Amino acid sequence: MRRLLIAMCAVAVGWVAVGQPTGNDLVEWALAHWEAVGSGKVDAAVAGFAANGGVAFLGTEWDGFYYGPDVRTAWAQFFAAFPVQGHALPGVVRAVAEARLVYGAVEFVVPGRAVLVESFLRFSSDGQILAADYVVADSGSPVPVTDGAIGDGEYRQSAQDPRSGVTLFWRNGLVVLFAALRSPGTGWVSAGFDPVNRMQGANYIIAAVTPAGIVIEDHFGTGTTSHRRDTREDVLRAAGTVVDGQTVVEFIIPLDSGDAEDKVLVPGQTYTVLLAYHRSSGSFTAIHSARGSVQMKLED
Repeated sequence: MRRLLIAMCAVAVGWVAVGQPTGNDLVEWALAHWEAVGSGKVDAAVAGFAANGGVAFLGTEWDGFYYGPDVRTAWAQFFAAFPVQGHALPGVVRAVAEARLVYGAVEFVVPGRAVLVESFLRFSSDGQILAADYVVADSGSPVPVTDGAIGDGEYRQSAQDPRSGVTLFWRNGLVVLFAALRSPGTGWVSAGFDPVNRMQGANYIIAAVTPAGIVIEDHFGTGTTSHRRDTREDVLRAAGTVVDGQTVVEFIIPLDSGDAEDKVLVPGQTYTVLLAYHRSSGSFTAIHSARGSVQMKLED
């Protein structure tokens, strides 16, 4: 028996271009794929992928990126490690129509237990899987978990900006970027991905941890020293904590959100990321206490 909640993100309930899949279409395609994986058969799991599609596995002995015919190899390894006999959906399934993206948690039933997997799927306009990320949370290997705490080995890569003292942690699949920021203050902290000229053109994620919880916004660099909030919010998930005078924020964003005010991030490429923070203020209008930048190379 499946327990299923379906949520269309705020960006998915508005206008959708003619000929583009709706949020409902995307969810139905995702459910069909997860049911195919739940059959435990390689042919069924692979059937939904485009010929040049890819899958990324995180948290397994065969971690990595698989494309085209190698997708079959990856699924064969998955079923060898996890002899799947069914599946269940324990939580909310979310769709972002503009990005043709669906994500949610799936429990795959194996002898004696269930294996919890986070799945992120990006579809073509006709329902083929262009890319899929599978994060196997129950494998015993460290994987990104958006809980506001950075665990040992959770992120494959990190870089600290010496000017601001802010550290960026990251790990990517083929569909999403898992990222974390750690600042030496208790105020807001931000990352600006792939600027064109100083702040201009960057996709900004700015967040603060308040007594009521995390506040996070998606901004766009409008000028060399200015930014504003996006028309659309494209942060899929976020969490944060303040401990011992340091702020930690974790978040997930699509590599390609389909939003003109975001930046497309391509596995294998290197990007400049602007980092900044405020020593004590959670107001996003308060000017930074310090700023700088790092280089972020994505895995492929």
